[in-house]
Amino acid sequence: MHLTVWNVPETCSEEEVRDFVKRELGHYAKGVTVYDVGTSNAHADIELDSDVPYVGEAVARELQSRRLAGVALRVSAAPFDGEAQQDSTRPASVR
Repeated sequence: MHLTVWNVPETCSEEEVRDFVKRELGHYAKGVTVYDVGTSNAHADIELDSDVPYVGEAVARELQSRRLAGVALRVSAAPFDGEAQQDSTRPASVR
């Protein structure tokens, strides 16, 4: 499962974003990749360490209320990340 975190402040370094995510999500944060650091398009992709349905949505809602360097984060979860990928590989007659 993956989350996307938008509104990452331009003033934050990649390390600051990773530390923040690890602190807020603990063991759920399996991996953090930060893109466009130092720009107005800065955002992060978080790989969650869970295969349980709806965990991504719950974690996204919780993280949505957090602020990083005074900026409110916008967070979205990919619904049913694994199922969507599996469905796309099945023939249309099986779906």
